[in-house]
Amino acid sequence: MHRSTTSARTLALLGAVLALSAAAPQPARSGCGCDKPPPPPAQVRPGIAYAGTPVTLFSPAFVVGTAYTVTFTSGTTGQTMSVSGTVVSLRDLADGQYKPQLVVPLPAMPLGPASISATSGNRNKPDVAIDDSAFTVVPTPVALPAQYGAWHYPNFQAAVGRDGVVYIALDATAIHLPMVFEARAAGYPLRFGAEDVLFRNIQGFLMQRLMGGAPDATQPVPGMFVFPAANPNTDSDVLHYSRHEFTTYFLQHMERQPHAVDPSDGNWHLDGSRHVDHNHLILALMGSVNGAPPAPGATPPFDLVLSTYSLFYQGLVGNASVSVGHSSQTDSYDPISGKFGAHGDVFTNGPLTLSGSAAIKGDATAASFSFSGSSRITGQQTLLAAPMSFMQIQVPAGLPDLGAITLNQNRTTMTINGPGSFRVSALSMTGKSKLYIDNAGGPVTLYVTGGVSVAGTAKVYIADPDPEHFAIYVTGTGPVDLENGTPGLYGVVYAPTSSVLIGGSAQFSGAFVGQDVSLDGSATVHYDQALRGQ
Repeated sequence: MHRSTTSARTLALLGAVLALSAAAPQPARSGCGCDKPPPPPAQVRPGIAYAGTPVTLFSPAFVVGTAYTVTFTSGTTGQTMSVSGTVVSLRDLADGQYKPQLVVPLPAMPLGPASISATSGNRNKPDVAIDDSAFTVVPTPVALPAQYGAWHYPNFQAAVGRDGVVYIALDATAIHLPMVFEARAAGYPLRFGAEDVLFRNIQGFLMQRLMGGAPDATQPVPGMFVFPAANPNTDSDVLHYSRHEFTTYFLQHMERQPHAVDPSDGNWHLDGSRHVDHNHLILALMGSVNGAPPAPGATPPFDLVLSTYSLFYQGLVGNASVSVGHSSQTDSYDPISGKFGAHGDVFTNGPLTLSGSAAIKGDATAASFSFSGSSRITGQQTLLAAPMSFMQIQVPAGLPDLGAITLNQNRTTMTINGPGSFRVSALSMTGKSKLYIDNAGGPVTLYVTGGVSVAGTAKVYIADPDPEHFAIYVTGTGPVDLENGTPGLYGVVYAPTSSVLIGGSAQFSGAFVGQDVSLDGSATVHYDQALRGQ
């Protein structure tokens, strides 16, 4: 797939976080855990499912131990399929109360709306009768790839509910890293906007709306985008979004960890809290085809086109501005060949200012460019057509809290052992202090709610140089100040509302995202090309 330095590619870099937040009445919230508002009470849950997934029915007529025949009837073809089940007592995700429930696997059915009935014994009248407007059969999930690249799924058919909403199921089990997605339907001219897009999961939780916040919101959640189709007569509009890091979620759900799943009921954790499945998702598109809602059932076959790449697609990113001064520079590093190159790309919504003998050894995208001295950009310069928004970060619930990490002459060393994600109120290092990040056994992620400062001759040592295995997410407006001679710091820093200063003789391998970003002194950012997937 061709990658240019156009604003569209940059837009996708800053694509929306699939923050996977939950249902009303509260607005969607970002996070990486299971602290989601529950789905509302319903006669059937979920209302959207694919073959083999459990479908749960609720009725005041149910008595534990009673056997039922559950019949699914396609609302478009009339085809029926029946399965048997017995009423059991389980906790309801809606209110946490034990209730009689009838749980059966969804049989293979035609795509689209389906009605449901449940009949006990030889009775002619069902105890439960659910209209096909409340339930939709969707196709087998698309397994989202864990690697960066471009994929085509030819002759794909999505499902359309009774109300004309288009549904596609997604399996994100393989993804743990920050991943940007760009998807379109080639051959299916579905028109939709940000207000028409939401994600649910296979349990019935509302996970994310692209148009979030207040009920009268008119702008997408920061970092989320829908772009008009390049070929509107034949293709759909384009959806851009990203998946925030989910190593945290994965680690919290491992055996003997806080959110280990109850083997007797996968909707709950062993500690009694709700389990929210972030991996099995349903994309809902409330769009139109040729000016009208799509017809219920299966869509015509089309080519589902998907491309993926890292959230950190460029080396140095500033929401408001970037300045590169004195003899500082950006370049790139290929961890396979061990060679340095000219792919240290820079992006900003605002001005890009270069001075002294500073160099950007790569491409640059900005609202304006300013040069003085012998400063230069070796690659392509692209004027940004419109400013882009950045995804917001919130601290996942349940993280170990390390408090404020202050290393100085009184406390000179500290080790953070991975794998793990940690909450940190502030990180400050001075003098000859040393911070050891032991990520040899798995990634280490720090969610910092205050500022970050590494100064003097303080050093951060990283066991595994893979930049995806050490990340600092700054959740507020605390400044990030990295001014020292630290060698060998490998990782990524995401601080979209913070000023970021990288100075002195610092040498960093990875990528940075900030609000106002300054690269000064003789500091160098070596963009690790592994982040680009190339």
